[in-house]
Amino acid sequence: MQDMYRITYISKSEVAGDKESVKAQIESILSSATKNNPELGITGALLYSGGYFCQVIEGEEDNIEELYETIQMDPRHSDVTILNYEACEGRIFTEWAMAFAGIQESLKFDLDGIKENPSELKLKETGNSILDTLESLVIKKQS
Repeated sequence: MQDMYRITYISKSEVAGDKESVKAQIESILSSATKNNPELGITGALLYSGGYFCQVIEGEEDNIEELYETIQMDPRHSDVTILNYEACEGRIFTEWAMAFAGIQESLKFDLDGIKENPSELKLKETGNSILDTLESLVIKKQS
């Protein structure tokens, strides 16, 4: 059995238009993930926050890397930045091909700090913060 990995990343949204347009594009991303991720054994969660996609994807290393490359090439994403990429004991988002944590108007995370000082520690701290936020938002939506 392959080892389980988790990537937490952020990317600037290149989705243009009004709120409804943005929401429709996000729904399209979620629809593709719901269709394609089970075949790859990938689970995760997505949050749209202040013009950024904040996402966690979990699965076998080769499949995670393949999906991440696809995301990097997707014209709806720019400035794709890995915050955390590590082996993990198990999945957090076991029941979701791609859970949707919501749309937030303002950015919830300190990305300026990352851009000014992209130290490994700062990236990891922000990645853990995003992971915790996604987990709590998904659990709250579930109840």
